[in-house]
Amino acid sequence: MQFSIITPTYKRPDTLKRAIESVLAQDIPTWEMIIINDNPGDGTRAIVTSYSDTRIVFLENEKNKGVNATRNAGLAAISPESNRVIFLDDDDYLAPTALSQLVEICTHTLSPWVVTARGNRLDAPTTTAPVSPQYYSYTADYLVRRRLQGDATHCIDTIYINGTIALLRFPTRIVQAEEWLFYSELGSYTDLYFENTVTTLTDGYQDAGLNLRRRTFREQIQTIPLLVKEAHGRRLYTSPMFWFYIGMRIIRSVIK
Repeated sequence: MQFSIITPTYKRPDTLKRAIESVLAQDIPTWEMIIINDNPGDGTRAIVTSYSDTRIVFLENEKNKGVNATRNAGLAAISPESNRVIFLDDDDYLAPTALSQLVEICTHTLSPWVVTARGNRLDAPTTTAPVSPQYYSYTADYLVRRRLQGDATHCIDTIYINGTIALLRFPTRIVQAEEWLFYSELGSYTDLYFENTVTTLTDGYQDAGLNLRRRTFREQIQTIPLLVKEAHGRRLYTSPMFWFYIGMRIIRSVIK
């Protein structure tokens, strides 16, 4: 099983090094790590190219574009041999046997979308679910009912990325966040399989990076029509659950 690990980065040289070294330390060799720098000219290239491993690929945006476009650049660069995509943020890092654990889960379940837990430095899960292992609907169980909570590690079959079944990408009208549009569209093809195994570790949210600033009330309301425009033309646009969630977002924004 060949993994493509997508890592967008922005002004986090120290944690990026840790992320790279956690991938290099994996107990299986079948991976590529695609690092995309969204702060061009800041010296990140020198850090990444100091690692001589040819499985590490470095890309750099010509200007700052935000995390969604940056992840899309990584998705467009995955090799034809890749079977699975994993998103690894630059302030997170893989557990020592993360990839071999994912191979075992994917092989056992044959699920095209495997989700595992993130954990803190003490290896305690920060992702919660009522039952594990179990299949879940992303939109119904994660977005609406919130049966699954917390950030998680997504291991996705490339047939939904490379055009074999779909050519899924993150929203581009919205510079940061709203990743749920990507995952909801994926969820229109298949349910996710969740197993409460920690494969990614984190120190928590950092003081800098691509997903830092929280939106004001006005920005939250202004985002709603952008979400609808992003959904138009995607499979989820015709989903009643999508419109139900949009309604929930509006209500939550007003109440807060």
